[in-house]
Amino acid sequence: MSISSSLYTALSGLSSNATAMSVTGDNISNINTTGFKSSSSQFEDILGVSLSGVSGSNQTGAGAVLQSIDVNFTQGTFDTTSVPTDLAINGKGFFIVKDPSTGAEFYTRDGHFHFDNQGYYVDEQGDRVQGFLYDSTGTNLIENLSDIQVNQNSMIPPQVTTTAQMVLNLNSSATPPANGFEIADPTGTSNYTTPITIYDSLGQAHTIQVYFTNVSNTGTNGANTWEWDAVISSSDVSLVGGKKPTGDYVEFGSGQLVFNPDGSLQSPTTAVTLRDQDIDKNAVTITYANGVDSTDSTIDFTGTSQYGSVSAIQSVNQNGYAPGSASGISVDAQGNVTANYTNGTVKKIAGLTLANFADINGLARSGNNNYAETVASGQPLLNEPGNAGMGTLSSSMLEESNVDLAGEIINMIVLQRGYEANSKVITTIDDMMNTLINIR
Repeated sequence: MSISSSLYTALSGLSSNATAMSVTGDNISNINTTGFKSSSSQFEDILGVSLSGVSGSNQTGAGAVLQSIDVNFTQGTFDTTSVPTDLAINGKGFFIVKDPSTGAEFYTRDGHFHFDNQGYYVDEQGDRVQGFLYDSTGTNLIENLSDIQVNQNSMIPPQVTTTAQMVLNLNSSATPPANGFEIADPTGTSNYTTPITIYDSLGQAHTIQVYFTNVSNTGTNGANTWEWDAVISSSDVSLVGGKKPTGDYVEFGSGQLVFNPDGSLQSPTTAVTLRDQDIDKNAVTITYANGVDSTDSTIDFTGTSQYGSVSAIQSVNQNGYAPGSASGISVDAQGNVTANYTNGTVKKIAGLTLANFADINGLARSGNNNYAETVASGQPLLNEPGNAGMGTLSSSMLEESNVDLAGEIINMIVLQRGYEANSKVITTIDDMMNTLINIR
């Protein structure tokens, strides 16, 4: 190999070390970039001359070249934020985002997302986060990859009360009123009372006061018998069976509770009707003051007891609610995007979907913390967080860059020395050529 060719050998060293220095500089500059993955430079030699002679093989190298720039996909540490829409993946997988203008899909570990003015879940570039949407009931996933959108100004319609549950203890030592329950004086002719709120078809709340009266001395069903009476204020009622109400209260429903000697509930064993009835036990329609008719509903006393302790309510529930507007959005570890409404209801809107690849090193960097699918990477494998080896999600957290600053500084020193050494080779070859030219 000639002296002049040695210049190009040293030049290859300069070029490859300069490119590797660019990679190191890129790593250091992105030390605070969310979800950034560092890269490393891999060198390989160049074979210049390979001759075979009597004395054997004679092989001379022609320098070095950058073989590849490999991405290090190890997980970075998590940084806690105060933003509930920020997400970090704990484990394998990438978020999927789509450019709305081109339809191109990208993959990223940067979970710094927010909702834009159209309700789309987007990254900082406006690319829309992808996932599976729930149906209108918020229970079943429709497994077609779609933009995640939440209308934070929307209202959820009201739910009329159709079922109620009440569990309480009635004091077995309570003295039965002399004449039993009287609606004209409900408080004075009962032993215990507790309210329950129900909702009509417009979502307006109505307070029903339930009175419990010990009627064991009446002989009805023997001992351990209580009567319950559900009462509503006449001020909240316009009509009862088509007629204006009389008195301060309207009977909304009634029945009996019979207990076993051990204090457990003997009957009823199932939910009973909660509505007013006339003397012949025919249903009577109650029209509320707002003009809405009451709806047939049931009440379940299962679990109620009669023990020798103070009467007390243990739980009361019903399935109705008022209309409500979205008050907040949250994302759980399984990627469920959930809307919280002002009426206390919670509804699943979408399920975030993660992507993985047969060869993640085959992904191509596309800028903005995104990667693009290539032939080398293979097609994306889609799964919900926590399934099929995918990582889970942590909300209000972001994954930090995985750049090791100490390692990069050391690598930078090594590359600098390599660059200087190759520069010295060129200087030495120049001196040799100058000596040659000056031979006389």
